Amino acid sequence: MDIFNIVTPKKLVLRSIFLGDKKAKNVFVFVHGLGGNLFSRIEFLETLVDKKNTAVLTFSNRGNGTINMLKKVNPRKSSGYDWFKAGMAHEVFSDCVDDIDGAVLSAQAAGAKNIYLIGHSTGCQKSIYYSSKRPKSPVKGIILLAPMSDYADAYAYNDRKSYNKALNKAQQMLKNGQKHELMPAGFWPTVIDAQRWFSLYSPQGKEEIFTYASGRRPLVLLKNKKPVLVVLAEADEYSDRPMSEIASWFSQALAEQSAQVKIIKKAPHSFVGQFKGLKKVISDWLETGK
Repeated sequence: MDIFNIVTPKKLVLRSIFLGDKKAKNVFVFVHGLGGNLFSRIEFLETLVDKKNTAVLTFSNRGNGTINMLKKVNPRKSSGYDWFKAGMAHEVFSDCVDDIDGAVLSAQAAGAKNIYLIGHSTGCQKSIYYSSKRPKSPVKGIILLAPMSDYADAYAYNDRKSYNKALNKAQQMLKNGQKHELMPAGFWPTVIDAQRWFSLYSPQGKEEIFTYASGRRPLVLLKNKKPVLVVLAEADEYSDRPMSEIASWFSQALAEQSAQVKIIKKAPHSFVGQFKGLKKVISDWLETGK
């Protein structure tokens, strides 16, 4: 295990851990989900490490926690840093490209041969968005673990009146130049600013990439040209419909791409209790799915 800092191309400092041999044949760069951190899903990531064959780089992207202050390199300051407001509540989704750039470049600099992204939950949207913006990146393929639509979850588990009230408030705040002000109490049960709410929970938001609920054409997903493994959790608590329907949507959306879609039986969103089966699906894909 090696603990170190990633400095992204835009000079943000992100904490990271490298598990295994940095020069392993395959290196997985793990992109955690909403409000997570470098320790998210680490119990599973540890099982992927296989001597000189497989290693993992996991890091805290700028969306870690709810509200955080991260360091940004500034040689003009006596301290050497500025402080940057971040965390799930204030994150600008498109900035994930810089975060993943930093992680991929770190893996490359360490001598990684084959680099793969593993996104979990909202980290899946980030992984696909990154690939759409970096088609010539050294990433060989992308693994999506529990890629659920946040819009689908928000729309399904809130009554229409409450959802529309929050949507209207977020739109009003954006129009008034209040994009980084927090949604007022009573409009949404979690701490989140207006631009992130719209990005996550509106059918027009940038994070509505897996459009099985909104019915929109999945343009960002279609821009990805890397091989993809989609792994769905059958008992995912954030799904708004039977997992078989979501699997069918992914199969159809990715029909013209190099892709596999699998469902892990009885697995929750975290895949806890089903790590063995999940590892086998990933191992088989590395051998046959590319």
